[in-house]
Amino acid sequence: ALHISCPRGSVFLGPHFAADELRQSLGKEYQSAVELQNENEFAEAVAVHLHAGRVVGCFYGAMEFGPRALGHRSLLVRATDPDISASLNTRLHRTDFMPFAPVTLRARASEAYEGWDPTDLEAGLYMSMCYEATPAMRELCPAVVHLDGTARPQVVDERDGLYFKILERYAATSGVHTLINTSFNLHEEPIVCSPKDALAAFRGGACDVLAMFPFLITPAALQIPGT
Repeated sequence: ALHISCPRGSVFLGPHFAADELRQSLGKEYQSAVELQNENEFAEAVAVHLHAGRVVGCFYGAMEFGPRALGHRSLLVRATDPDISASLNTRLHRTDFMPFAPVTLRARASEAYEGWDPTDLEAGLYMSMCYEATPAMRELCPAVVHLDGTARPQVVDERDGLYFKILERYAATSGVHTLINTSFNLHEEPIVCSPKDALAAFRGGACDVLAMFPFLITPAALQIPGT
């Protein structure tokens, strides 16, 4: 039988790729990719793209295990546009009835979800429990509120590392505590696992920007060898 040892509560059990492996995956095709080794600078750069309304593919650390994307292999986009759900579903070849879920700063979760208990460190960590959205949340982030007024959030704090820093910087820039978080893949394809998978999804149009720490890749960085 297969036995896996991991920290209690950890779901990040999948493959992890070092910067040298990522650099090798990029090769000459992405030689203009921006490299930012400082996590704070990287998060700031990603937040700028999110605030501009771009879809960002987030590839960071060890891959998550389980049914939900939890920031290490996620697509992030702002949740303030009520029309983004339709356009994102079309982009990812998803059916219209499939809703999107939010990722929210834990420190501001009570602004978004009725009855949120800040002392409960487990509820909401894994995007597996529905909450009633507050009236303010329904108005601010309509793209992640279900028709019945509920939402199925992931909440993050300092323990979530770079993922948290990205949302924190986005909130500082926009005033909004929440983003859409959906799995990094096109519909009916598996969630990306390797750098090769992430680059293929990027080329396939899953996202506008690929944030593959420490590399930030935009369409302008894509160069055909020999040109």
